[in-house]
Formats: sequence, C-alpha cells, structure tokens
Amino acid sequence: MGVKWTTKTNKLPQIKKSLETIGGKQVKVGVFNGEHAWLAGIHEYGCRIPVTPKMRAFLHGQGLHLNPNTTEIVIPERSFIRNGHDANIDRVINQTERAIIQVLAGKMSRDDLCDLCGEQLATAIKTYARNLSKPKNHPYTVEQKGSSNPLVDTGDMIEHIDWKVEG
Repeated sequence: MGVKWTTKTNKLPQIKKSLETIGGKQVKVGVFNGEHAWLAGIHEYGCRIPVTPKMRAFLHGQGLHLNPNTTEIVIPERSFIRNGHDANIDRVINQTERAIIQVLAGKMSRDDLCDLCGEQLATAIKTYARNLSKPKNHPYTVEQKGSSNPLVDTGDMIEHIDWKVEG
C-alpha cells in the first residue's frame, strides 16, 4: 500500500531562500564612534593613569589630595557590554528564534530580523549599564557627579549604545 499526497502550496523553496539570505549577517552591539566609544572602552576594560606632578597639582587644586605615594589613578573595569550581553543573550536569542518564523513565512525581512535582534540586545545592555552599581565610584567622583551610579553622569555614553548589521 502506498501513500500519495499533494499540497496546494509548496513553501519549501521560499523557506530555503529565506534561510540562505539570513546567512552571513552579523549583528554587532556596542558604542562605535567618537568620545563615547573612548569612554565606553575605559569603563569596559578599566585603565591606569600615571600621576604626573602637573596632574597631582591640578587635582589638589580641585580638592582631591592624593597620597604622596600614589603613582597612578586606577579606573576599575566595569564591563557593561560583555556582562550585559552575557546576562541577556539567552532571552534575546529566544525572542529572535520566535521571529525567525516570521521571516520563514515571508512576513518579515531578514534585515528587520537583524534590527530586531540588535535593538533588543542594545536595550538590554543599556538597562544593565544603568543598573550597574559595582565597583563603586570613588567618593570624590560621587561628590563631583552628584550620583553614585558608576556609569551614569550625563547619560550620553549609555544612549550611544547602538547596533549595526554587517555582512
């Protein structure tokens, strides 16, 4: 006994084409340009700034009196991009996987899918950065900013977290 079947529409070629067009695309999330990228890099990886006599005198004039033995100022690593990614990627992948169905059905373009993924991850990283509280700012920094939130001063750096699609 054999089984024969027919279908009114064969979506397999369209699905295959959709999957092929997604291939090779990459979504990158970060702070990509200018002063904000420079500042993001400092916070993401931390840095050490050698204290010169001129810097020591300037900081003294600003009310920050360094110990005579202090040879460098350490800005600690506050990895908001890498840790924000790691804390949120599973949720973003789950949401993106659900949206792939729309691409396969021809209801969403691959570019829209990539933008959706980028927007979700960028938003999640922004939230992570705003909520980051450790390592704490130096008391002098808190006094100058008027806030203890390590990554928020004007909010410009966080607002420049963006995404781009390549490939």
